[in-house]
Order: sequence, then structure tokens, then C-alpha cells
Amino acid sequence: MRHKVKVRMPVKKRGFLGIKKTVMETHVVEVDDKTYQKLQREQKRQPYTIEEMMLYDDLFFDD
Repeated sequence: MRHKVKVRMPVKKRGFLGIKKTVMETHVVEVDDKTYQKLQREQKRQPYTIEEMMLYDDLFFDD
């Protein structure tokens, strides 16, 4: 089975005066079941962002 996944990929583009720069663009990629499961596991293991940590501190009144 195929799954469509949105991924952010670095792409080199020409900017002002022809200077190249690297930007992150979102692309839709089709992956198989094994790769999809691996991506899901990696996504669950990601550490909390600063905003999430601040939210949890506010919710649970941790100082």
C-alpha cells in the first residue's frame, strides 16, 4: 500500500543578484508501508518544542 506524506526538503534557489540560498519547501512524497511506519515512529519520538514545554508548565503549575 502507498501513503502520501508531506516532507520538508532543502532546495537551492537564486535570490537577489543571483546569489544562491537554501530554502525549505514542502513536497508530497509517496512511500511504502515500511517507510511510513518508520516515519510515524520517528515523529512520536521528537522532543517537545519550547511552546509545548511552556504550555505544559502553565497547565501543571510547575515552577
